[in-house]
Order: sequence, then C-alpha cells, then structure tokens
Amino acid sequence: MCVRKICLPAMVFAAFVLTANLAWALGFQLGETKEQLKLKYDVAVTDHGTGRVTVTLMLADEGRIAPLDRGVDLVIPSKDGTGHVDLSLALERRKVDGKQVMSIHMTRELAERGEIHLKTDTLDGKQTPLTWYYHSIPLAGYLKEAGLKKK
Repeated sequence: MCVRKICLPAMVFAAFVLTANLAWALGFQLGETKEQLKLKYDVAVTDHGTGRVTVTLMLADEGRIAPLDRGVDLVIPSKDGTGHVDLSLALERRKVDGKQVMSIHMTRELAERGEIHLKTDTLDGKQTPLTWYYHSIPLAGYLKEAGLKKK
C-alpha cells in the first residue's frame, strides 16, 4: 500500500517531466514580400523537355530573417487542399561565390505544386519562444517563365 502511494505520484511526475520536451513550436508564414524582408535570391528553372525540371535557388542575402537556422525546405502541398503535405524535404546548402546554392531535380507536376520555404527562429533579430517563421517561394511562376525556354 505504501509503495502505491509513493510510486503513483512519482510516475505522474516523471510523465510530466518527460513529455515537457515534446512541445512543438508553431510555424507562421510571413506575409511580407521578398523586398520587405530584404531578401536577395534568384530562382532558375531548367526544363529538360522530358517532364523533369531542375530548380536552383541562389540565396545572396538572408535579410531580416537571418539566420536561417531551421533550414531551407522543398514542400509539396497535397492536391486536396487540406493543408497537409505530400512531401517535405530539407535542402542541402552549399556555398558558391559567397552565395548559398540549393538545387532540386524533380518532375514538372511536383514542381508546379512545390514551394521552397526559408525557415528561421528569428525575425529582425528577435526570437519568440516556441515560434518559428518561414518565407514561401512558390515555384509555379518560375516554371511558366522556363516553359518558354525549353532546353
């Protein structure tokens, strides 16, 4: 009986302590434009004429969302409009001539739905607990430009 009185509160306390680290931060999409965020990037799309495209993001300046400590992701939203994601992929960043460069090779159909998310914990150098932000770069507009210049 005494063991139950000691063990039950100890297990409840341990459950609270162990689950406290599982709290997830909320991510908010920034509604500001590239210019308002002082971002300097270029997106180049190469249409290979085979139903596949290569998308290259060249990021020269992270602007007001520096540093991108949560990374850069390719996100493919689901077709049904529920807000779920069919694919989310962290992109590898490499330095070329002082710029961060990321490349993705995928089918044109996925690229038409795709977005690149620049993710950070800070905005204007300020961090809010359990909050992160992302700037979305929809790829559809860049694909239309590349459709005129097939390789």
